[in-house]
Amino acid sequence: MTTRSTAERIVVVAAAAELLTVADAFSAVPLAVCAVALLALPLRRRLPLTTLCATLPSILTGHLWLPPMIAMVAVACGRSRPRIAVGCALLFAAAACPWPLGEFAAMTRQEVLTSIEAAALLSLGPTALGLLVATRAELRARLADLTATQRRERELESERAVVRERARLAREMHDTVAHHVGIIAVQSGALRAAEGAAGGDPWKRDTAESIRRHSVRALEELRDMVGVLRASDTGAALAAARTGLDTLRELAADSLLDVTADVTAPGAAPVRPEVECAAFRIVQESLNNVRKHAPGARVTVRVAPAPDGRSLTVEIRNTPPTPAPAAPAGSPVPGGAREPRAGGAEEAVPGGPAEAAAELPGGGYGLAGLRERAELLGGCLSAHPCPEGGFTVRAVLPL
Repeated sequence: MTTRSTAERIVVVAAAAELLTVADAFSAVPLAVCAVALLALPLRRRLPLTTLCATLPSILTGHLWLPPMIAMVAVACGRSRPRIAVGCALLFAAAACPWPLGEFAAMTRQEVLTSIEAAALLSLGPTALGLLVATRAELRARLADLTATQRRERELESERAVVRERARLAREMHDTVAHHVGIIAVQSGALRAAEGAAGGDPWKRDTAESIRRHSVRALEELRDMVGVLRASDTGAALAAARTGLDTLRELAADSLLDVTADVTAPGAAPVRPEVECAAFRIVQESLNNVRKHAPGARVTVRVAPAPDGRSLTVEIRNTPPTPAPAAPAGSPVPGGAREPRAGGAEEAVPGGPAEAAAELPGGGYGLAGLRERAELLGGCLSAHPCPEGGFTVRAVLPL
């Protein structure tokens, strides 16, 4: 029960209790008049002026004073100046006139003045109280509007700050990452062209081409993400990113790992772009972690819908890391892992796969970011070591 409804009930009960003060003076007509006045009070919110007119006879007879005053408060809360003036005049007239009306001629001058003073108090008091209540309600409404406006201004300012920060990040990404990746792409392209023209080592030529292709792809994705940051369009990231389920096999083939990929796309309904993007990034980050922490491990990637067809399961499992096999003397090894020494011995060459993986920087936010991706879609992600060695990353994403 609200405070307002409780106060209204108390007022109505007080008006009814006023009958106890005149219980001995009741006759048929005053009883009917007082009954009408009390029964009309619940209508004062919807029909304030009508309720006032229905309660005026009770104050005219001198039996009930509270019902007309309560009705006058409701009239004044309406903030209609003509109705307030009419209601106040009617209440003043009813309070000033004696009952029966013929007694007015027998009243002395002092009694008339006293009656007029009492009528003024009885009519102006409820009117002022009603205006005060209406003003308070209006102030409360304006304060609520002001609070809402301030909240919207704070939200807009926060959005503007986010836009400025996104633009700053876009500039930093473009000016730093694009510079270094661009140099890598140009130099790898030049190396590939030089090896091809000189009839050099095919492995070096293919490696240079792979580096160039990945650098170009990184620049394309960087360009797309910079455009998304500058446009402040979060939905554009899904359209800009080349991260569909159909590219997972290509991702596995270019990972420089021993990967077995089993990708089964749901056939009943198309997968949401954000789910495809999350699945791609989970596989991509997991393969990156294998390169850094478990070089030489075999990896199994499985992406398939759940039996109920309501979620997509993404699982990446790798075996324990294995040392790179020794290469025959004088033969080129991918990544330059081994090089023959005098007497047929082999020596690890700086820049081999294991050493290069150990030099890759890591921020420690990979798995945390994957969990956030899954949770934002209403899914979950778990990552734990396997009992037989290795590591497993498993995510369930709702379709």
